[in-house]
Amino acid sequence: MRTLPIAVLVLATLAASVAFASPDPTLVEAERMSNTLRQGMALEDVRKLLGNPGRTSLRTDGNSSSEAKRSTLQWIYTWTGTAGTGTLRVDFGSKTTPEAWKVTSWAWASY
Repeated sequence: MRTLPIAVLVLATLAASVAFASPDPTLVEAERMSNTLRQGMALEDVRKLLGNPGRTSLRTDGNSSSEAKRSTLQWIYTWTGTAGTGTLRVDFGSKTTPEAWKVTSWAWASY
């Protein structure tokens, strides 16, 4: 008989934690969050702010081994809202190691 109240308590605790779990942001919330993006932000700070990107791409510039190579990492996020779809592109630059990725620019591609 004592196990029933304990089970109810456990289920109530789980239900409360699920209710407070944040789902993916809406387009409006994403627009607000993107206002806090700043040049020079670290890759992990952007991941904490916006989550994992839907798409990524990597480009390396530099024609010869004597030239300093510059890499560009692009993260693309897409959200759907009542007014349509919004796509945010965040560009990171690095001249050294991947751990040094920093935001260089960002832009909303569509609304």
